[in-house]
Formats: sequence, C-alpha cells, structure tokens
Amino acid sequence: MSVQPGTALQLASKWSRPENRRREGLRAAHTQDAETLIDLLNTYIRLKSSRKGRTSALTLKAYAESVRQFLAFTGPPESPSRALNQLSAEDFEVWLLHLQEAGLKPNTIKRHLYGVRNLMKALVWANVLKADPSAGVSPPADPTPAHAKKRALTQAQLRALLALPSELHPEDGVQASRDALLLALGGTLGLRAAEIVGLDLADVDLPAGTLTVRGKGGKTRVVPLPAGVKALLRRWLSARQTVNPSVPALLVSLSSLNRGGRLSTDGARFIAHAYYRQLGLPPEMWGLHTLRRTAGTHLYRATRDLHVVADLLGHASVTTSAIYAKMDADVRREAVEALERLQQEGSAAVQPSRIE
Repeated sequence: MSVQPGTALQLASKWSRPENRRREGLRAAHTQDAETLIDLLNTYIRLKSSRKGRTSALTLKAYAESVRQFLAFTGPPESPSRALNQLSAEDFEVWLLHLQEAGLKPNTIKRHLYGVRNLMKALVWANVLKADPSAGVSPPADPTPAHAKKRALTQAQLRALLALPSELHPEDGVQASRDALLLALGGTLGLRAAEIVGLDLADVDLPAGTLTVRGKGGKTRVVPLPAGVKALLRRWLSARQTVNPSVPALLVSLSSLNRGGRLSTDGARFIAHAYYRQLGLPPEMWGLHTLRRTAGTHLYRATRDLHVVADLLGHASVTTSAIYAKMDADVRREAVEALERLQQEGSAAVQPSRIE
C-alpha cells in the first residue's frame, strides 16, 4: 500500500517533530488511547520499517487488532493493571500464556506479538520508552509443521470447485463468470488475495497471453495465462461490460451496496467461502490462501522444480516454495516406492547363483 499525498502530509504534520511525538505518545500511553497508539504504530511502520509505504492495509489492520487485544489485557484505561511505560518481558510472557489458554493457535499468537512489538518500537521512536520490553520475548513454538496443517485441494476438488459457479448460478452469467475467474486466479495461477483484487483491466494482455501482477513489497511479475484461464477471462470481460465498464478494476463487486466498485479482499473471501461450504470442505480450509497453496502444490507436482514455482508465485526464495514439495503426498509416496524398487533391484543383483 503506497502512502497517498494527503496521507503523507498528515503523517508529517502530526508525528514529524520529536517533541510532538513524545508529548502525544506519552499522553496516549498514559490514557491507553488505542486509536492514537495505532496511529503512531502505523506512522512508525510507514516511515521507519523496512517496507515503509509498501506495508499492506491488511497488515496494518491486523496489527491494530493486536494492539486493541493487548490494551484489553493490560486493563481499563482509567486503572490499568499494567502501565505501558512500565512493562517488563514477564508481562508479555503472561499475555502470550493468556492467549494460549484462550485457545489461539501459535501462528495467531505470533502475529499478535509482532503487532504489539511494533507498537513498542514506535514508542521507543517517540521517546516514550527507552527500550523495547518485548525484545527478548519469543512466541510459543508450533509443534505441527506447516505442511501438515496447511492443506491443499486435490486436483479433483479443484475441478469441482471451478465448476460450481456455473452449476449454482446457471441463470446469472455475470456472477458465474466472475466467481469462476476469481477461483482460478487463486487455484490455478496461485495469486495472493491482495493480488487478485488488486488486478486492473490494463494488467490483462490476452493477445500475449500474460497477466501483470503487483505482488508483495511492490514487486511486479508477469504470469503466463493457460488456455483455461484465458477462456475464463474472455467470458468475464464480456459479462463485465454490463456492470460498470468505466472502473479500472478487473474484478468488481456485484453486491447492492458496492455494485460495480472494486471487489474487496473481504468480499473475495466471502465468495470463496460460499463455494468451499458448498463443496463440503472443513472450515479450516476456507481461506483464500488455500487456493494459492493448491496452485503451489500442483505446480510442484507438474514441474518438480522449486525455482519455477518460486518464480510463478512471486516468492523471494525457493525456501518459501519448499513447503509445497512437503505438502504433496504423491512426492513422498513416489519416493518410498522408488526406494523400494531400488532395494529390490539391489537384492536381486546380489542373490548367489545356484550351483548345479
């Protein structure tokens, strides 16, 4: 997310002067003013973090929720049990234990810790704190490896999912074509949620068979379009003319409140969830990222090349893509079957000859 000119001026006017930062930061910390603290956090991330203005709106929204949860833990603003300027590492460890006892998953707890840790860094920047009291605190380890808890759709499930929009909306070609394209952009091309809704009409080049995708950190990649996705794009581009042809967004909302406007990430999730539910998938698989995991797993199965997978999915390192090799059960099955064949061949080779 880039900072718009008006936003940049607002950030500069409120937080740019050290004395303003300290005064406003002290007041917000003393009164546990969540909105001002979140504003300080957002400003710090946009100005001082490694990603600066490229930090996504989803990340900032998640960090804001983490701050609110932490402030609820520290106590009411009028009489907090833990003052923000007197926090110790033990306070954070008790909070993490509280989150664990509440049933939160280790990854969710880790995200909350990172969000609040960025607030602590922002308070150091504002000269409210001398040091980050959470610096030495570690989130709980997750005993379940990532590839074991993050499941992908099978090829049969993906085919059934992509067929559902037409089956459920046979009389509504606009919704059927949009929803099928949305699911294919994630399940076939492996686009992230923000990448899907961020696509513009200008990003589609049907004659060249490519799609320009703006990924994490402002990085852009060009993804080739297979025949099936090209056909879905043609169908949707034709149907889209009846909705709002003047909007630059590729995918638009069909709801009564925002008809013709750019489809939001939440809207895309809601659409996908409806089809997941219809397909009978368990709730833990209803995230849009399930489609990306599916594409990554199937890409690796088709190519057995992590470099190709990393390039197509926009991963900075093949290490990130390696999870798809671990998620593919067929890879492991083929490996042990190959090992067994090798052992059998070796055993046959060393069998002693019969003496007549």
